[in-house]
Amino acid sequence: MTKTIIELNTQEAIKIAEEKAMTLADNSRIKVNSQPTLDQAKTSLAQVKEIKKIVQEKKDSVVKPLNEALKNTRALFKPIEDKVDVIETYLKGEVLRYNTKLLQEQRKREEEAQAKIEAGATFEEATKSVERIEKKIDAIPTRKIKRLKIIDASKIERQFLVPDEQAIKEALLAGIKVSGCELVEEEIIVNR
Repeated sequence: MTKTIIELNTQEAIKIAEEKAMTLADNSRIKVNSQPTLDQAKTSLAQVKEIKKIVQEKKDSVVKPLNEALKNTRALFKPIEDKVDVIETYLKGEVLRYNTKLLQEQRKREEEAQAKIEAGATFEEATKSVERIEKKIDAIPTRKIKRLKIIDASKIERQFLVPDEQAIKEALLAGIKVSGCELVEEEIIVNR
Protein backbone atom coordinates (compact mmCIF):
# COMPACT_ATOMS: atom_id res chain seq x y z
CA MET A 1 0.00 0.00 0.00
CA THR A 2 1.56 3.31 -1.08
CA LYS A 3 0.77 6.61 0.52
CA THR A 4 0.46 9.78 -1.49
CA ILE A 5 1.59 12.98 0.19
CA ILE A 6 -0.30 16.00 -0.99
CA GLU A 7 0.66 19.55 -0.03
CA LEU A 8 -2.44 21.43 1.08
CA ASN A 9 -2.87 24.94 2.27
CA THR A 10 -4.33 25.34 5.74
CA GLN A 11 -7.82 26.31 4.60
CA GLU A 12 -8.05 23.32 2.26
CA ALA A 13 -6.83 20.99 4.99
CA ILE A 14 -9.39 22.30 7.45
CA LYS A 15 -12.16 21.97 4.87
CA ILE A 16 -11.18 18.40 3.98
CA ALA A 17 -10.84 17.43 7.65
CA GLU A 18 -14.26 18.93 8.42
CA GLU A 19 -15.87 17.09 5.51
CA LYS A 20 -14.27 13.80 6.53
CA ALA A 21 -15.23 14.38 10.15
CA MET A 22 -18.87 15.03 9.21
CA THR A 23 -19.01 11.88 7.05
CA LEU A 24 -17.32 9.94 9.80
CA ALA A 25 -19.73 11.30 12.43
CA ASP A 26 -22.64 9.97 10.37
CA ASN A 27 -21.01 6.54 10.11
CA SER A 28 -19.59 6.33 13.63
CA ARG A 29 -22.75 5.43 15.52
CA ILE A 30 -21.78 1.78 15.35
CA LYS A 31 -22.66 -0.82 17.95
CA VAL A 32 -19.74 -3.23 17.94
CA ASN A 33 -21.27 -6.64 18.49
CA SER A 34 -19.88 -8.80 15.66
CA GLN A 35 -16.86 -9.17 13.40
CA PRO A 36 -18.37 -7.01 10.59
CA THR A 37 -19.18 -4.17 13.00
CA LEU A 38 -15.72 -4.54 14.57
CA ASP A 39 -14.17 -4.21 11.10
CA GLN A 40 -16.33 -1.14 10.43
CA ALA A 41 -15.23 0.41 13.75
CA LYS A 42 -11.57 -0.29 12.92
CA THR A 43 -12.01 1.39 9.54
CA SER A 44 -13.63 4.40 11.22
CA LEU A 45 -10.77 4.57 13.74
CA ALA A 46 -8.26 4.59 10.87
CA GLN A 47 -10.16 7.51 9.31
CA VAL A 48 -10.17 9.31 12.67
CA LYS A 49 -6.42 8.85 12.87
CA GLU A 50 -6.01 10.26 9.34
CA ILE A 51 -8.15 13.31 10.16
CA LYS A 52 -6.24 13.92 13.39
CA LYS A 53 -2.94 13.66 11.51
CA ILE A 54 -4.03 16.24 8.88
CA VAL A 55 -5.27 18.63 11.54
CA GLN A 56 -2.13 18.20 13.67
CA GLU A 57 0.21 18.75 10.72
CA LYS A 58 -1.55 21.92 9.63
CA LYS A 59 -1.81 23.19 13.19
CA ASP A 60 1.90 22.54 13.68
CA SER A 61 2.71 24.35 10.42
CA VAL A 62 1.07 27.45 11.92
CA VAL A 63 1.98 27.07 15.60
CA LYS A 64 5.64 26.01 15.36
CA PRO A 65 6.83 29.18 13.59
CA LEU A 66 4.86 31.29 16.06
CA ASN A 67 6.37 29.43 19.01
CA GLU A 68 9.83 29.80 17.51
CA ALA A 69 9.27 33.54 17.00
CA LEU A 70 8.02 33.85 20.58
CA LYS A 71 11.05 31.93 21.90
CA ASN A 72 13.44 34.12 19.88
CA THR A 73 11.71 37.31 21.01
CA ARG A 74 11.91 36.27 24.65
CA ALA A 75 15.59 35.39 24.23
CA LEU A 76 16.24 38.76 22.61
CA PHE A 77 14.81 40.70 25.55
CA LYS A 78 15.88 38.37 28.39
CA PRO A 79 19.36 39.87 29.03
CA ILE A 80 18.02 43.39 29.46
CA GLU A 81 15.05 42.17 31.51
CA ASP A 82 17.44 40.29 33.81
CA LYS A 83 19.61 43.40 34.26
CA VAL A 84 16.57 45.58 34.94
CA ASP A 85 15.26 43.02 37.46
CA VAL A 86 18.59 43.07 39.33
CA ILE A 87 18.56 46.87 39.44
CA GLU A 88 14.92 46.93 40.58
CA THR A 89 15.59 44.36 43.33
CA TYR A 90 18.61 46.32 44.55
CA LEU A 91 16.81 49.67 44.59
CA LYS A 92 13.71 48.26 46.31
CA GLY A 93 15.98 46.68 48.93
CA GLU A 94 17.70 50.01 49.55
CA VAL A 95 14.37 51.85 49.83
CA LEU A 96 13.04 49.17 52.18
CA ARG A 97 16.14 49.44 54.41
CA TYR A 98 15.72 53.22 54.54
CA ASN A 99 12.02 52.82 55.32
CA THR A 100 12.86 50.41 58.16
CA LYS A 101 15.38 52.90 59.51
CA LEU A 102 12.73 55.65 59.42
CA LEU A 103 10.19 53.43 61.19
CA GLN A 104 12.73 52.72 63.94
CA GLU A 105 13.43 56.43 64.21
CA GLN A 106 9.68 57.12 64.37
CA ARG A 107 9.25 54.68 67.29
CA LYS A 108 12.16 56.31 69.10
CA ARG A 109 10.72 59.81 68.59
CA GLU A 110 7.25 58.65 69.69
CA GLU A 111 8.78 57.36 72.93
CA GLU A 112 10.60 60.67 73.36
CA ALA A 113 7.36 62.56 72.66
CA GLN A 114 5.53 60.48 75.25
CA ALA A 115 8.23 61.26 77.80
CA LYS A 116 8.00 65.01 76.97
CA ILE A 117 4.21 64.95 77.36
CA GLU A 118 4.56 63.20 80.71
CA ALA A 119 7.11 65.88 81.71
CA GLY A 120 4.54 68.61 80.96
CA ALA A 121 5.17 69.60 77.33
CA THR A 122 2.22 70.26 75.05
CA PHE A 123 1.18 67.62 72.54
CA GLU A 124 2.07 69.87 69.57
CA GLU A 125 5.56 70.64 70.91
CA ALA A 126 6.26 67.00 71.79
CA THR A 127 5.12 65.55 68.44
CA LYS A 128 6.79 67.99 65.99
CA SER A 129 9.73 65.65 65.35
CA VAL A 130 7.35 62.70 64.96
CA GLU A 131 5.34 64.59 62.33
CA ARG A 132 8.48 65.35 60.30
CA ILE A 133 9.51 61.70 60.19
CA GLU A 134 5.93 60.62 59.37
CA LYS A 135 6.07 62.87 56.29
CA LYS A 136 9.27 61.13 55.18
CA ILE A 137 7.68 57.69 55.70
CA ASP A 138 4.52 58.70 53.81
CA ALA A 139 6.69 59.72 50.83
CA ILE A 140 7.84 56.10 50.39
CA PRO A 141 5.27 54.07 48.41
CA THR A 142 4.69 50.78 50.21
CA ARG A 143 1.91 48.28 50.70
CA LYS A 144 1.53 45.20 52.82
CA ILE A 145 1.11 41.80 51.18
CA LYS A 146 0.46 38.32 52.56
CA ARG A 147 3.19 35.81 51.72
CA LEU A 148 3.29 32.13 52.59
CA LYS A 149 6.13 31.04 54.85
CA ILE A 150 6.29 27.32 55.62
CA ILE A 151 7.64 26.96 59.13
CA ASP A 152 7.37 23.16 59.51
CA ALA A 153 6.42 21.13 56.43
CA SER A 154 5.81 18.01 58.53
CA LYS A 155 2.82 19.69 60.20
CA ILE A 156 1.00 20.60 56.98
CA GLU A 157 -2.42 18.95 56.86
CA ARG A 158 -2.91 16.17 54.32
CA GLN A 159 -5.52 18.08 52.31
CA PHE A 160 -2.81 20.56 51.27
CA LEU A 161 -0.34 17.93 50.07
CA VAL A 162 -0.38 17.03 46.38
CA PRO A 163 1.25 13.72 45.39
CA ASP A 164 3.81 13.84 42.57
CA GLU A 165 2.16 11.14 40.46
CA GLN A 166 4.93 11.02 37.88
CA ALA A 167 7.63 10.48 40.51
CA ILE A 168 5.49 7.84 42.24
CA LYS A 169 4.91 5.99 38.95
CA GLU A 170 8.64 6.09 38.13
CA ALA A 171 9.49 4.73 41.58
CA LEU A 172 6.96 1.91 41.25
CA LEU A 173 8.23 1.06 37.76
CA ALA A 174 11.76 0.93 39.20
CA GLY A 175 10.57 -1.61 41.79
CA ILE A 176 10.49 0.78 44.73
CA LYS A 177 7.55 0.24 47.08
CA VAL A 178 5.42 3.35 47.70
CA SER A 179 2.88 3.02 50.52
CA GLY A 180 -0.70 3.63 49.44
CA CYS A 181 0.11 3.29 45.73
CA GLU A 182 0.22 0.52 43.16
CA LEU A 183 0.55 0.12 39.43
CA VAL A 184 -2.58 -1.17 37.76
CA GLU A 185 -2.92 -2.37 34.20
CA GLU A 186 -5.82 -1.28 32.09
CA GLU A 187 -6.53 -2.08 28.52
CA ILE A 188 -6.97 0.77 26.08
CA ILE A 189 -7.77 0.80 22.39
CA VAL A 190 -4.82 1.63 20.15
CA ASN A 191 -5.63 3.38 16.89
CA ARG A 192 -3.12 1.96 14.39
